[in-house]
Amino acid sequence: MTNKNKGKMVQMLSPENYIRKKARSLPLYECRINEAWEDTHLAQLSVARSHINGNITVCFYLVDLMCLGVKDTDYMFNAPIHAYREHIEKINDGLPSIDIAYELAHNIVYAGVEFADDYGFKPHKDFTSVTRFMLEEDTDDIELIEIECGINGEPTYVRGPFDDEVKVKKIISQLEKTAGPGNYSIIDEDDDFEDDEFDFEDDEFEGMAADEKKELFLNLSSRLESLNEDEHKRLVLISNSIIDDLVDDDLHDKIFDEYYEDLNIATEENEIPDELLGFRPDDKAISAKVKNRFVDIYHLAIENPKQAAKELKIFEKETNGLPCVCFLELIILQSSESPKYPKILKEYALKYPDYPLIRILWATEQVTTSRNLQAIQEYPFKLKTFFPNRETIHSIEKYHFLTLHTFATAIENDINRIEAFNSVLGDLDLLEVDEEVLRTIILMIKVDYLLAYLTH
Repeated sequence: MTNKNKGKMVQMLSPENYIRKKARSLPLYECRINEAWEDTHLAQLSVARSHINGNITVCFYLVDLMCLGVKDTDYMFNAPIHAYREHIEKINDGLPSIDIAYELAHNIVYAGVEFADDYGFKPHKDFTSVTRFMLEEDTDDIELIEIECGINGEPTYVRGPFDDEVKVKKIISQLEKTAGPGNYSIIDEDDDFEDDEFDFEDDEFEGMAADEKKELFLNLSSRLESLNEDEHKRLVLISNSIIDDLVDDDLHDKIFDEYYEDLNIATEENEIPDELLGFRPDDKAISAKVKNRFVDIYHLAIENPKQAAKELKIFEKETNGLPCVCFLELIILQSSESPKYPKILKEYALKYPDYPLIRILWATEQVTTSRNLQAIQEYPFKLKTFFPNRETIHSIEKYHFLTLHTFATAIENDINRIEAFNSVLGDLDLLEVDEEVLRTIILMIKVDYLLAYLTH
């Protein structure tokens, strides 16, 4: 490949896809780490590689060697050398760094990942989807360097200044399950953290008798439509408290891992793939303008279906029969609660059986109407069924697939699956508004489950 074509490749691929596909082929430029990492057991390190044009792509990793592994990660893509140096100098102002060998950087990152995994903590989602590809594959070809993790081999959670009470409790609960009582430590950044100093918001339910929990839940859920903000919060907390008593922790964790393995696909928000619009090999190339128009009309369809319908007529002339036009029509019908939606959806599902977005809408319709999951061809629903040979999907595709999963979880009526699916949402790369919608639906599913369980 010529230098000119290599330059084009950098332009054609998004930064995320370039790092996934090409970063390991770039020559190493340097690796840096904060000087005091061995004392603090918190490593802020970077791995930089150079492009043929002299620019730098660098990935940054915040590695908690005490407990949580890769807590945060980021990258700077194809940056001029002066911009890279300015960024490193800015970091050095607050956290002096030194050069280290790549092998040490590699071992620090993966020691943190593996130690955290032993206790059920996953690395930051961007590490899994993007920045791990800046590192070489973790094989025997990399020299093994012993890295001390935890304190005396036991996990030690250091509470950060921005860790809220919900996050703290979740981490402690995880350590109780995986390390076991007395086999872990908890400190804050000032070394004066004590576990029993924290007054979690749902402490009021600890020690509460099952009958009292039931009475409170039934009282709140009976007034669901008229609850104020504080009462709604209490409903969420009491629901979670009762569910915690019902969930089998081992089974929950097993299902969580299954969900995570299937659902943790890299998500594109800024780059719009051809597949999102239903592009076929013999179709004319789709311009960025048309792709952006699709996304704009999609969001408009949810907010203002009538205006979206007008925009769709213009858009249809630009797309030469792509199935995305039919999908947008369905979203408009759905948003306006048109009685024509089921009939037209079935028609388009037959017409475009391989277009993922319409296929997902059709599966969702079958789930919510027939409630017979076994009769649905694609069940159990897996990403690879709807998105074969895809390394990434768009946030619109991910949201609709997870919506299908959410409704299927309600039909399965298994509290371990409901809670595991709810838990995994926090570890997926979701837009905040999408996660909020899905969690609201799951709360309703939980309430319905508990109503049936408690009044049976």
